[in-house]
Amino acid sequence: MNKFIDWFQKKWIPVLSKIGENRIMIALRNGISIVIPITIIGSIFNIIAYFPVDGWTELLGPFQQVLEIPATASMGIMALIATVGVAYNLAKEYEVEPLTSSIVALTAFVVTQTNNEYIISTDNFGVNGLFLGMIVAIISVNVIRLFVKREMVVKLPDSVPPMVYSSFEMLIPAVVNVLIAWIFAGVLGIDLIEVIGVVLSPLVQGVSSLPGLLVLFFFTCLLWCCGINGDSVFEGISYPIFMAALAENAAAFAAGDIAPNISAYGIHYFGMWLGGTGGTLGLVILMMRSKAKLYNQLGKLTIGPGIFCINEPVTYGFPIVFNPIMMIPYILTPIVTITITYLLMQFNIIGRVVAMIPWTTPPVLSGYLATGGDIRAAIWQIVCILISIAIYYPFFKVCERQELMVEAGGKKEEIDGVETNGA
Repeated sequence: MNKFIDWFQKKWIPVLSKIGENRIMIALRNGISIVIPITIIGSIFNIIAYFPVDGWTELLGPFQQVLEIPATASMGIMALIATVGVAYNLAKEYEVEPLTSSIVALTAFVVTQTNNEYIISTDNFGVNGLFLGMIVAIISVNVIRLFVKREMVVKLPDSVPPMVYSSFEMLIPAVVNVLIAWIFAGVLGIDLIEVIGVVLSPLVQGVSSLPGLLVLFFFTCLLWCCGINGDSVFEGISYPIFMAALAENAAAFAAGDIAPNISAYGIHYFGMWLGGTGGTLGLVILMMRSKAKLYNQLGKLTIGPGIFCINEPVTYGFPIVFNPIMMIPYILTPIVTITITYLLMQFNIIGRVVAMIPWTTPPVLSGYLATGGDIRAAIWQIVCILISIAIYYPFFKVCERQELMVEAGGKKEEIDGVETNGA
C-alpha cells in the first residue's frame, strides 16, 4: 500500500495538482457554481408544483402553472448565467476587466444562437447551451486578454473616468469576439451546439456510465487521501456534465416523465457525500461509540459538521490523509454505495435525482428532496449509512485498538510504514 501511495504521489499528484490549479479549470469551477443557487430556487418550485402525492395536481389547479414560472425561468437561463460566471472568473484570473469581459462573452454567445431565419433563438439559453456558453466565455476572455496584452485597444486620456476608459478599451476585442460568433452562426450557418455535442459526447458518456462514475469517484477520494481536495480538481470537468443531466431530469420530472439520467448532480448524496466526501458519517458514528477517549471526543465534535456533509475535521483530524489503513474504507464506501445506488436507479427501484438542493442538506432529507419526494430514496440513504458503518468498522477497530493501548500506557510503533498507536 505504501509503495502505491509513493508511486501515485510522484507520478500523478503533480499532474493532477496542475490541472486543479489551471486558471481555466478554476474559472470553470467558480463560474458554474454561480448557477447552483438559481437552480436550487427552480428546483424548490418544481418540487412544490409536481409533488408526488395523489390529488396534489388537482388541489393546485391552475396555480400549478404559476408555480412553474420560477422553475422555467431559472432552468431556461442556465447557459447565460454560466457564460457570465465563467467569463467573469476567468477575466479575474487573467487580470483583465471582468464585468465588461463577461458582457462581451454573453453578447457573443447570444449571437451564436442565430437560427436559419436570422433570428436570435432562446431555445438554447438553458441547459442545451451550457457547454457552448462556457466555451464561448473561455474564447472571448482569451481574445480580450490577447488584445489587452499587446495593447491593441482604444486609448483614451487619463482624465476619462475609469469605467468609461475600460469600456472603450474593450471595444476592439469585443468587436472581434462578436465577429467570430457572427461568422460561425450567421455567415456559415454552423450549429455550434451540435458540433460541441459530437466532440464532448465521449466525455459525457464516460461520466454518465457506471464505470466512468466509479473511476471519477475513486480518484476524487484518492486525491483527498493525499491531502488534495479531489472534488475541486475534477469538478471543473464533471460538474457541467452533472448539471446538464440534472436540468434534463428536472424537465422530465415537470413533464411527468421518468428522469432520463442516473449520473446527475446529486447522486453524490447516496454514498459519496454521506457526511462528506468518502461517506465518513459511518466512521463518525463509530467514533461516538468508541471506548478510546480520543476517538470518542472526536466523534462528538464532528457529528454536527458531518450531518451537514462537512468532514474536513475527520479527514485531517482522524486522520484519513496519508493513512493507508483508513484510505481503504474511505475509497471503498463510495464505490460500494454508488454502485448499488446506480443499479437501484437504473431499475427504477428508487427515484433519480431531479432537484438541486444545498450540498449541506442532511442525509435522509437530502435523498427525499433531491429525488422529488421519493421516500424510498430517503430509506435507501439510511441503508447507505449502515453500509458505511459496516465498511469502516473493521478498519476503525484496528485504529481503536492501537489507541486504547496508547491510552493504557503503551508506546507508538510503526505498522506497515505508517505511525499508528500500538503496544
